Amino acid sequence: MSYHSENGREFVGLRAQRNGRRQVVYDAITGERILVTIKDVRISTKAIDAALREGISANKVLEGVLTALKKRNIRFELPR
Repeated sequence: MSYHSENGREFVGLRAQRNGRRQVVYDAITGERILVTIKDVRISTKAIDAALREGISANKVLEGVLTALKKRNIRFELPR
């Protein structure tokens, strides 16, 4: 699943790693790319999808996605 913001300047998507962990990919037209790792492999794809759909409509997309993940008690790790 992947989504573009209404203005087309930001993108969020979900990808799976070989070890079964999943990452939310955030890309902005400015070249900013952030990979947010979902900590619990048991979290349903449906719950993550709902958070991405909610977050992509926020004025600040990345902040919106992170807030939506927190709201659903989906633990994640940001890059250092």
